[in-house]
Formats: sequence, C-alpha cells, structure tokens
Amino acid sequence: MQSAIADFVAALRTLPRPLSPAGLFVYGVGGVAVLVVLARFRQWLAGRDDEPTFGDLLAEETVDAGREEAVAFDTLADRHRTALAPEAVAWEPRAARVGNQWTTTLTVAAYPDHPTDGYLSGLFELTDIEFDLTVHVDPLPQERARDRLQAAADDLQADADLERSVRESYLQDRAAAATATYKAVENGQRVFSQALFITVRADTRDELTDAVAAVRTAVRDPPARLEPATAVCLQDRALQAAAPIGGDPLDRGSIALGGAVGALLASPHSPTILEEGGVEFGVHKDTRSPLVVDPFAREDGYAMFTVGDPGSGKSYSAKQNLIRSLSQSVDRIGIVLEPLTNWAGVCEALGGRRITVGGTLGLNPLEIKPTPEHVLAARGDDASPLKERQERALAFFTNVFATRGVELGDRRTTLETALTAAYERKDITEDVSTHDRESPTVRDMLDILAEMAESPGEYVIRTDDEAEKIADDAVWLLDQLRPFAEGGQFEQLGRHSEFDIRDESLVYLDLAEQGGQVGGHTSLLMELLITLVYERAKETDQEVVFVIDEARYLMKDAATLSYLETIFRHHRHHDLSIRLVTQTVDEFFEHDTAEMILDQCAIKQFHKLDGMDAEWADEFGLNHPQMRFVQTATPGNEEAGYSQALLGVDGEWRGMEVRALPREHEVITHDPQQADEPLAGDRGEVAGDD
Repeated sequence: MQSAIADFVAALRTLPRPLSPAGLFVYGVGGVAVLVVLARFRQWLAGRDDEPTFGDLLAEETVDAGREEAVAFDTLADRHRTALAPEAVAWEPRAARVGNQWTTTLTVAAYPDHPTDGYLSGLFELTDIEFDLTVHVDPLPQERARDRLQAAADDLQADADLERSVRESYLQDRAAAATATYKAVENGQRVFSQALFITVRADTRDELTDAVAAVRTAVRDPPARLEPATAVCLQDRALQAAAPIGGDPLDRGSIALGGAVGALLASPHSPTILEEGGVEFGVHKDTRSPLVVDPFAREDGYAMFTVGDPGSGKSYSAKQNLIRSLSQSVDRIGIVLEPLTNWAGVCEALGGRRITVGGTLGLNPLEIKPTPEHVLAARGDDASPLKERQERALAFFTNVFATRGVELGDRRTTLETALTAAYERKDITEDVSTHDRESPTVRDMLDILAEMAESPGEYVIRTDDEAEKIADDAVWLLDQLRPFAEGGQFEQLGRHSEFDIRDESLVYLDLAEQGGQVGGHTSLLMELLITLVYERAKETDQEVVFVIDEARYLMKDAATLSYLETIFRHHRHHDLSIRLVTQTVDEFFEHDTAEMILDQCAIKQFHKLDGMDAEWADEFGLNHPQMRFVQTATPGNEEAGYSQALLGVDGEWRGMEVRALPREHEVITHDPQQADEPLAGDRGEVAGDD
C-alpha cells in the first residue's frame, strides 16, 4: 500500500509545471476532455426525460382522484386553521372582536382563604351565557414552597409582635393563618400555582356587557367570593392565557393548597345531580354531566310538571322519562292518561294494557278500595278513607253541575245525605275491612233520592218543616242526575266499573273517544280516571308513576281543580308520582287552586316556550338568563339529535340536553298502526340497550 502511494507521488512529480509551455498544453487538453465528457453526460440525462414516470403508469382517474384529495386536504387545513384562530382580531382596552364575536377576558385578583367545594358552581349554572373557563394549575417544589411559607409566617409573626396598635390583631390573624398553611404543607399538603381566566363571549357589544355583569355577579357572590378583574389593555395576552394550550403570559398565578384545587375542580360537577335510585333526565348543557333525579326522593312531594310549545320535545321527554322510570324498577307501576292517542305506540311497545274510556265502558265514580295498613299507620288514627272518598265523590258531582252551568247551592246537604246512605246500604262504614265490599253506584243514589222525594220524613232530623225542602231537593237532584240513568249521556258512569287496573304494571287510559275536545265530558272522565288511579295507588305498596298528558283539560273548571288539589295534597302518602304535561302555563294561574297544584310539583321542566315572558319567569322564580334559555331552547328534531330543557329540582335550575338511546327512540316513535307486533317483551330491557 505504501509503495503504491509512493509511485503515485512520483508520477505527479513527473508532470510539467502548469505555467510552462508543456504544462499549458497538457492541462488545456485535459480540461477540454473533461468538458466534453460533462456535455455528453448532460445529453444522456436529458434523454432520460422521455422514459415513463410513475404517474404515467397510473390510470388517469387515479391521478385525478389524487389531485382532488390534495385539494380536500388543503381545504381541511384551512378549516382547522380558522377553527383554532379567527381570520381577524380587533383589540380594545376592555374587549376584543374575535371573528364574528365580542369577547372580554377576566382574571381573578383574589381567592377566598378557605374555598368551599364546588365554589364556582354558580358560574356553571348560568344557562344563557357563553363563556370559557381556563385554570392553570402547576405543582410547585414541595421543599421550596414549605421554606417560603415558613419565612412568610415568621415575618408576619415578627411584625405582629412588634406592632403596638389596633393593627396588631389583624397581623396576628394573618400570622396564625400563615402558620396553619405552613403546618398543612408540613403534614403533606401539596402546593400549587393557580391562575384562573374567564372569557365571556357574545354576538353584540351590548349583549357582552350584560353577560360580563352576570358572570361578575356569579363569581363574586357566595359560595365563590372571588374578585374578578378585567385585563385592561391586556386582552390579547389574557385571551392567550385562556386558550387551552396558551400558557400564562400574564403570570397571574397564586399559591393554593391541594384542598383549594380540589374545591375548584369540583365546580363543574356541582351543577349535576346524581341521586341513588333516580333516572337520567338529561345531561348538563355545559359540563355534559348526567342529571340523575329520583322524584320519589323529594321531601315536598313526588309530583312533576313539564311544559313546552308543540314540537319542543316535551312529550318525547315525558315518554323517555316514563320508560326509564319503569326500567329502573320492575316493581314500579306506570299509568298514562291522555285524550289524543299520542301514547298508544309507547304502551304497545312496552306490552302495556290499553283501555279505551268514554264510550260504553262502565266507570263508577263512587268506587272505593281498601287502604293498606301501612298507609293508615303513616297517616294517623284520625284518618278516614271513607270520608275522603265521599268528599271526592261530592267534588265530582259539583263538577258535573258546573259543566252544565247549574248551581248546586244548599241542595248539597241533601246530596250528601243520599251519598252517605248509598254507602251505608252497601254496609260500607269507617271500618276499613268493609271497603272491599261492592261499591254503590250513582243509580243507587237515584233510588235513594226517589225514596227521599216520596218519603222525606225518614230523613228529617229535627222538625217536620225539613220534609218539604228534602222532597223538593230530591226531585231537583233526580232531574239533574237524569244523564246517569240508563240511556242518558253519562250512562256508563252510572254503572259499576267494567275494567280493573289493579293487576297491570302498565296501563294506558285512552280518551280517544272524546276526539281531543275540551269539554265537560272530557274533564269529568279525566277526573274519574284520576280517582281510579288514586284508589289503585292507595291499595298497593308499589310506587306509581302517573302521567297526565294534555293536562290543560283539567285546568278549566274550579271544581275540577279543587278535586285535583286534594289528590295532590295526599299523593306522596301513597307513593304516587303525578306528572303533568301541557303546552302553556296560563291555565295554572287562572285559579288560586291551580297555583297550589303547581307549587306542589317539586320538579319542573321547561322546554322551548315562546310564551315565557318576564311575568311568567317571575312567577316561577327564573332569572333573565334562565328565561332567555327557555325562550331560545333547541326544540326536538332528528337533525340535532336532542332537545334542550330547563330542569328545576327543589328550586334549583339547570339547563340540559335530552337525548335518547337508539332503543328508546325506537320505542318512543313506535307506530302501532304500522307495526306487525310489539317491540318490547320486557320493559326492563328498553333503557338498557345501547
């Protein structure tokens, strides 16, 4: 190898010098030769352009598809860029116009010393304000933080010891708080740097001003007690700090212990409800946390009220809620009453029994059923189921007269006498053991009234002067109750009941015979059916879910309302959850009794309702954002996949989205006229399918 290198060096030495005549000739010829070789090489490379490329080997449609995909990727990149950042931003000292929206970003200047769990829950309960909440939480080195806290506590204590004025007490308190914080860290509490930013958004500048004011109030009031501040002339850096990955260019971090961080992180979950034994009404519109409520766990009663415009999703939500309530407990009884045949599909899909009422099917308004011992024990020794039943029967007759424009007046006493005698003749007394005997009917009362007209002396209490009035009253009542006789308008209401709901787990009481007409006959039948359900609830130890759709039919007559209010007053003694569904709220404020019924509904659910104005909002205790949420709530439609509603539980309101599982949607939209067979053999499987 070394000899070869030596030979190569020796050969180089034999070459002539470059500037000599021989060198010029040799190197000139060599350079020309190199240029010729390079030219030939370039010609060879140029000739290769005629060779086929990879693209030439592909089909034309494949190449075209590739070009289209490239355009699609460029479009997608533009969309991603505009989704992450607006095309333009206009900065102002206290606000910014970001794209098509106005924003203001707030920072927190001071935190409470001892925050309560979920102290920002009030912020998340704002139902009509768009905002972003960003919290930067960074763990600090434990030893360094402990040393800083110790130094701060020592300094405060020293200042307090040196102070000899009224400020001494203040410094002592500060020193004691710093010492407590140091001890907590010494005992293992983690230390963090915490910075909080709230970006409020709105479509107009005026709306932004109102929204910022509402957010300030929410975070200033208990339990938050924060001090929000607008990032004046720093909106650009504040908005960057509020971005998910923007960091904290404002450096607004404050020292916080692990407990304070935990209290903050609990805030998004506080607006939700998770009650054991409850059903999911929907998901919180902001946090997507489930709202699981048990109507039977309410202290003020188990009743519920749902209202919304046609097409708002109220009936859909009510059906879903019934399905989930029945699926949650197989021992629970479901009963539906409505006059428009809107629930026929759900009933059939769940294998329930459909009873069409209002034609020739007998329904006895005087029917009484035994009250279980456990119910009597809960109500006390002075409870009288017979008197309560007689009061409801009298309320029914009062409603009969009212629907016909007839005033009962002082003839009520004679009517009460005939009613009492009807139960006595069937040997039904205050003794509960007699309540399983055959109940009297209205026709039995007609027989007694005829006797009173012919022989009034048997019913005289003190003087013979009573006889004439008793006879006159009896004749008048016979004439007014003529429709209950055979062949009369209310013939079916003068007989014994010809159906029984005691052995059913799901019953649909269909008033389709009424054709959806609001009239005396419809309200009378609904009143009687409510009594039937109430008697059923009294005699069972199971929970009863009773849905009354188109409840406005019951709100027209004061007599009906008085009767219904009595049922509402006692419903929770019998584990009866009455759920009213209607389109408007006006009828609930036409009579004082209707308001009393509404007050006993511990759960209220508002879907989109155009008629929700400031007056009604004040009646229900809604603030302006909540009122606006009801006015602009998303109605139910398949394109959106959900409907929005404002849910009130025990006076606390939460905006939610109502979504159904695919199997639930199939049951809710089931059409019995188009289906060959019921969908569900076991109702317990419906809500559990994904």
